[in-house]
Amino acid sequence: MSTSPAAEDDLPRAETRTGPTAGSVLSAVAGQVEARGHACAVRSADERVTYGELWERAGRVAAVVSAAARGGGELRVAIGLAPGADWVGCLLGIWRAGAAAVPVNLDHPPARLRLLAGSADLLVHRGGAIPSWWPEDIPAVTFPEAEAGHLPGPRAEYASTAGGRTACILHTSGSTGAPKPVVLPHSGLAHRITAFADLYRITAKDRIAQLAAASVDVVLWETLLALTIGGTLCVPQGRQRVPGIGLVRWLAAEQVTVATLTPTMLAALPEVTLPDLRLLVAGGEALDPARFAYWIGRHQVANAYGPTEATIATHVAPHITADDQPAPLGRPVPGVEDFLLDEHDQPVPDGQRGHLHLAGVGLADGYAGLPDRTAHAFPTLTISGRAVRVYRTGDRAWRRPDGQLVYAGRIDRQLNLGGVRLEPEEVEAAALALDGVTAAAALAEPAEGRDVLTLHAAVPGGQITEAALRAHLAGLLPSTAVPARIHLHPSLPLTGYGKPDVQAIAALAFPGAGPAAEPDEIAPAAAVDGPPVELPDTVRMWWRQATGAEPATTTTDFFSSGGDSLACVELLHRINETFGLEILLTHFTAQPTPAFLARALASTAREPS
Repeated sequence: MSTSPAAEDDLPRAETRTGPTAGSVLSAVAGQVEARGHACAVRSADERVTYGELWERAGRVAAVVSAAARGGGELRVAIGLAPGADWVGCLLGIWRAGAAAVPVNLDHPPARLRLLAGSADLLVHRGGAIPSWWPEDIPAVTFPEAEAGHLPGPRAEYASTAGGRTACILHTSGSTGAPKPVVLPHSGLAHRITAFADLYRITAKDRIAQLAAASVDVVLWETLLALTIGGTLCVPQGRQRVPGIGLVRWLAAEQVTVATLTPTMLAALPEVTLPDLRLLVAGGEALDPARFAYWIGRHQVANAYGPTEATIATHVAPHITADDQPAPLGRPVPGVEDFLLDEHDQPVPDGQRGHLHLAGVGLADGYAGLPDRTAHAFPTLTISGRAVRVYRTGDRAWRRPDGQLVYAGRIDRQLNLGGVRLEPEEVEAAALALDGVTAAAALAEPAEGRDVLTLHAAVPGGQITEAALRAHLAGLLPSTAVPARIHLHPSLPLTGYGKPDVQAIAALAFPGAGPAAEPDEIAPAAAVDGPPVELPDTVRMWWRQATGAEPATTTTDFFSSGGDSLACVELLHRINETFGLEILLTHFTAQPTPAFLARALASTAREPS
């Protein structure tokens, strides 16, 4: 029977150490402040912040958050700061004030950030004008700076153990078109960090990279794994955060020992020697050991699996080898149970595929303000004669004879592209919000050995162009959810229920190659050809490296030419740093053409250095 309660002996254990309590990670961090107050806690750019200084920053944040509290329940505080020591201090300070943190990614478009703001009661931001995306009727406070020449010690009235139940509210892609606010309790987070610290044998000598976006749960494991054990959190800035030579140089210079990347990110790293790196944790998407033989042969590579709704990761295969084909998801970490169930919610025999359900410590409390969706995703089932609260992952898996799980696809339409889980319905809902689009279907389509997000849209009047639709989507969705390809059609095939027929639409992957529409029925697209464009040779080279194609004309589309969101970030970082520009990701995603870059470059006379 394919059920697997986690056993303490299933995974390697490290020596006994001080770690988070069952209630909160704050007590473990406070312990490190007392024991290692002058040791470096966070390194970011030229800033070196000790444990004592970090705790003091957290105390200042706790003071302003507490002063802003209006009573009537647990305060939810959005962190409107970029990654770095202040972001970490803000997270800890929110918890010291007994409030819940709502991390957001400031690179997301304002419309999406405005949507996420509905999950918060207060914003902590850098200063100056309140961000335009923040609602006027919700208060905001400035991150409190220390008085010049005065650095007070930690204030006792702000706790070293969290006063509230909720640690974080994180947002995942939602099938209704709106992000789902996942409520993670402190108890599960503390338990998970303890398990990871033991599993990966983290010590105070470790220097842990913080590479994840501020809005995803992995940022919690990177941050807290370092601070609860007395290690150093290393935070890259700018282009150093983009997988490529800049990140590799930063990893080497910072002597990073532990890093977490998606396989897509790892594939973008040049294969160079990193003598200090002892552990690479891969997660977020399928791992192909043959593709990463270089790293597996030189470092410990672990494969981690787990949805946000179950707190960071629930399964780990600690040592992936080149012989693992396919790479297993691993066994459940201590405190987690897994069940592979059939359509009747009963366990399937070992070796057969089933719908993966998770239980035990670390399950989210649910989706804030969404009781029906919470009830559906977190039901209580009777399994083997006992009642168990579970989370339905939507993932299929099967169990190997050694007890490790192997991923076997999805039971629904959710996509996983580049380590980012996407609900196609969210992309489709955003497309339908544009007048003139009557139907939409988002799906993954193959492109040069990888899958890319593709949108098929029905525009009966032919008035909507691909550029207009892309600009609309870029204003509503994070860059990772803006389709690399957009195909416009006068209509889309429908099922008998009147909904887009995804199976039939998949045949439209290459318009004109299939029977779905005659050539004269295709809606007019944006201009295919345009005049040649003048770009510096270096920018042309970077475009070719990112897409595999020339920026031939003013209207050549970056994404249609083979670029993706990761390559887009790398291109913009190179241009911005070399030419002294500040091209925003959301702006280029809306107009991903050489003409846009040429206009931006024309605004500066700076030559590449």
